[in-house]
Amino acid sequence: MTETIFLDYCRSELLKSLHNAKLRKADDKQKHRTEGLLHAARMMNLMTVDEVNEMIEIEHQLVFGESIVQRQVRKSKFATLKEMSQDDYFDIPAIERRN
Repeated sequence: MTETIFLDYCRSELLKSLHNAKLRKADDKQKHRTEGLLHAARMMNLMTVDEVNEMIEIEHQLVFGESIVQRQVRKSKFATLKEMSQDDYFDIPAIERRN
């Protein structure tokens, strides 16, 4: 297996994990497999930590349409709103809360 094929496989497994997360289908086996592959890529000096993080960020934006930080901030705002006032939280259409 060449480096390129291995890194493409890592990317495809990462996409599977992110799509599962988007669909809210928890698949710990897939998630841990992906983490192991990315860790292996680092251990074999095929990627640096920064390159792995960049790959994750790029694929995350493709799947979710926003950066990891943007998604965390948005979800945090909804969680805070829900804690403060469930009525205000549920006044937001479900489609907006879900995306």
